[in-house]
Amino acid sequence: MHGDIHNLLTAAAAAVALVVLAPGCGEGDSAKGKARRADDTIVVVTPADMPPYSYYDEGAREFKGVEIDFVRTAAKRLGRKVEVRRCPFDELLGRVKSGDADIAASVITITDARREDVDFSDPYETGGASFLYRVGDPMPTMIRAETLRVAAVESMTHDFYLSVHGIDPIRFGVYQDAVAALNEGRVDTVFFDDGVVRHTAETSGGKLAASRLETREHFALAVRKGMPELMAAINAAIAERTPAK
Repeated sequence: MHGDIHNLLTAAAAAVALVVLAPGCGEGDSAKGKARRADDTIVVVTPADMPPYSYYDEGAREFKGVEIDFVRTAAKRLGRKVEVRRCPFDELLGRVKSGDADIAASVITITDARREDVDFSDPYETGGASFLYRVGDPMPTMIRAETLRVAAVESMTHDFYLSVHGIDPIRFGVYQDAVAALNEGRVDTVFFDDGVVRHTAETSGGKLAASRLETREHFALAVRKGMPELMAAINAAIAERTPAK
């Protein structure tokens, strides 16, 4: 859910697919990435901060989420393993484009500008962005946001969207930090993906709420160019899990 301002507005053997906690996004140049693929490993990069889509379960000590499930299913079809690496959002597409990773997962908005660097799977969901706010406060809207301390995750489409509307948000590196600031009273609201915002509100114990939808976007997995077999397996996984509309 994440693009530039212009586009914002406009069977192989069934092997078990393992999701492994890797040391970090920064390890590995293109050569290392190629070695992993030769070893039948699909490399996924994600900030792992967007439940229920892609996140790290500290208790289970593994990556989970809808997007990770799509990759696991695709890998099983192809008889390959999966390695998930934590990576900041603003590095995701660059890692895929360079060949350090095969897939980026972070509720990414499909835009024409991004298509220049990566291919996109079929959309697995159509949604948008909304405001997360404290119960008891007036519901934020884009008009009211001009007078509020609005938090956003840096470089994501929400950040750009706010800027287009003349709002300079308080920027955070990850979503959880923005939510923490909201709970601590350091910001008045967080502008983020509606699905994630609603999940946060529903699991907040009645402390937080979600506003109405402010934008409409199509979300997909970003895939390294020139990987038709992997793309077909991912799209098949999405088709199986996504209800017909």
